[in-house]
Amino acid sequence: MRPLSDGSDWETFADTYWPACAVVAGSALYVLVQLLLWPWETAHALPDVVGEGAVVLALLAAVFVVQRIPERRLYRPLMGGLTVFHLFALTDFLDEFVSPPNAYGLLFENGAQAVGTVLLVVGIYRWTVARREREQELQSRTDQLEVLNRLLRNDVRNDTMVIRGWASVLQREAGADADDRLGRIVAAANGIIDLTETTEEFTDALTTAETVDLERRSLAPTIEGEVEKLRARYDGARVEIDGSLPRVDVVAHSMLPAVFRNLLTNAVEHNDAATPTVRVSAERVGDAVHVRVADNGPGIPDDRKDAVFARTESGDGPPTSGFGLYLVKTLVAEFGGDVRVADAETGGAVFTVVLRVASSGPLPDFDPVDARSPR
Repeated sequence: MRPLSDGSDWETFADTYWPACAVVAGSALYVLVQLLLWPWETAHALPDVVGEGAVVLALLAAVFVVQRIPERRLYRPLMGGLTVFHLFALTDFLDEFVSPPNAYGLLFENGAQAVGTVLLVVGIYRWTVARREREQELQSRTDQLEVLNRLLRNDVRNDTMVIRGWASVLQREAGADADDRLGRIVAAANGIIDLTETTEEFTDALTTAETVDLERRSLAPTIEGEVEKLRARYDGARVEIDGSLPRVDVVAHSMLPAVFRNLLTNAVEHNDAATPTVRVSAERVGDAVHVRVADNGPGIPDDRKDAVFARTESGDGPPTSGFGLYLVKTLVAEFGGDVRVADAETGGAVFTVVLRVASSGPLPDFDPVDARSPR
């Protein structure tokens, strides 16, 4: 079956849904034959007509839905069962208008019910089995990819740390005579290590199948710790905290530092200023805390402000650099908060993370599957 494309005409519609269209055409012919063949009833019970007519339409709509199932072993029994049940419902509906023989009603009502039930039971059973098989297949693939990802990530990280270590030694020994290329090697090595850390966090966030327990996490020490790490990693960048950070606990879990680490790293790595400057500020607004990370970089065009959080967004860096902001969006959603981006007063971008202040009561559990569903 060819999928129905946007803006398609009736010919494409009929080509896509021809089995369901055949059911409609057959139903119209079936109604016409009965109306012409059997004598008409003069009295109709309006509640029965409305109720039975609604069942006919619902089953017909279900036929069009099942039509889209690609697997034939699932499609055929479900389509057959719905078609037969539609025949039963249509016969039952027409009984309000015509008087067919008892044998006719026995065949197309009682018989159709029995056959339709068997077909639907077979279809539902196959659907259940197929779903279980698909879940097992996806879990197996997830496990294999996670193992491969961890092996590759550890090997890349270890080798890169060796490169960075030797380059740093040569840079220190050369002193003022150090070639700028050594600094570039160290910076590139830091970028690869950052990428492996982000990949690890991203994998852990997306492959966990367990419920994530939310807890109270101290906000200010978390931000201050990540700021200090960024200062140590990027000597040429200025990272400042404007004012005092609210000394509150927020609703989060152990990956709260990854939110600010990725925002801070993104603000430096995608900054084309001579001296990359990042300013972090936070304020409490009611039962929430607004944390802002502003930079003096090139900023983000308005038509990309939503796209930077998408899974496929790669930004201006390497193909996987966009995972950091997608991870931020995913984690903040898990915390029950929000993240958005706007133009900063310094000419760059400002990311605002909104987190809930932890109350004195119990915190709810969180199902990560819900947060990763399409919004």
